[in-house]
Amino acid sequence: MQSKENKLPAQRTVRIGEVIAERGQKTRGFLQVGETATGPIQVPLVLINGERDGPVLCLTAGVHATEYPSIDALMRLTRELTPETLCGTVIAVPVVNMHMFANRLGFVSPIDGLNLNKIAPGGRGGSISEILAEVLLDEVITQAEYHIDMHAGDLGEILYAFGGYPMTGHMGRDRRGEALARLFSPRLVALYREGSKLPAAAGSIVLEATRRGVVSILAESGGNGTLEEADVQVHLAGVRNIMRYLKMIDGSPEIRGQQLIATERYVTRAARAGLVRLKVSIGEEVQRGQEAAEICNVWGDTVERLTFARPGITGLIWSHKAVSTGDPIVRCWISEPAPHFAETDCFMRSK
Repeated sequence: MQSKENKLPAQRTVRIGEVIAERGQKTRGFLQVGETATGPIQVPLVLINGERDGPVLCLTAGVHATEYPSIDALMRLTRELTPETLCGTVIAVPVVNMHMFANRLGFVSPIDGLNLNKIAPGGRGGSISEILAEVLLDEVITQAEYHIDMHAGDLGEILYAFGGYPMTGHMGRDRRGEALARLFSPRLVALYREGSKLPAAAGSIVLEATRRGVVSILAESGGNGTLEEADVQVHLAGVRNIMRYLKMIDGSPEIRGQQLIATERYVTRAARAGLVRLKVSIGEEVQRGQEAAEICNVWGDTVERLTFARPGITGLIWSHKAVSTGDPIVRCWISEPAPHFAETDCFMRSK
């Protein structure tokens, strides 16, 4: 496996499929992956090849193509970045899953019903989502040293922003991966470890990219099919912060305020069916025994009062208002103050 330790010079020609960017060029086009009876299945690409040497950074959005803040942020970034001001190369995919985007469908492909972020590394012998996963990893992401997979909560998911990185046991790579996650996140950082209470998501694009030697992080902000400017700004600020750390653009990175490291998470579920009256908001610090939600039957009688089993931070709220037994209501992060970290401590600023 090719090492990603060394910088790739911006002077080289960057080519992915038929999309080519010489030194000092910004180009865009499509990478064809397959076809349906009605036309091609293709991935939009933007290649920005800087005039000066630097790292190669891949940015992807729209793996789940109803997570709009990440998509909008990446569209804006590809328009703002220029070869004249860029050190290194940016490989950007504004919408990975175009058929999901066109069909306004959350989680799974309308073609084969698969979740692209649960089937990596995929394979060319599989269905179209499996082919797309392999092409994305082999032909796009592994051309880079660094990768940011930009997401939000999907349809029905209200999400608290965070940055995540799957630890590999490779000291140098993990140092940089944790740095990127801390630099993206406004507050919460998740460092996934196999065998821990916070393992990485099996089959995810980020996990598979790290296994191939890329420093790859998950960047989350926004959710529930909305496009709020504040959520877009979290993505923009986080990616720019990382690019400053990598010395790809001018300026100094900053981390504002005390960050938290997630150690595990748990879900509060309904035991009874009915209408949900939520008692908490996203990002709220909650205590053991605090009321999370009230469930009412069709007569308006309260049949259950859900309480939190442990202290935590509400990280994901499912927006559905009618529930059955076993349905999730709220997922909480368990966290602790982030310890000192030499790679990013110098960027800490008080609010």
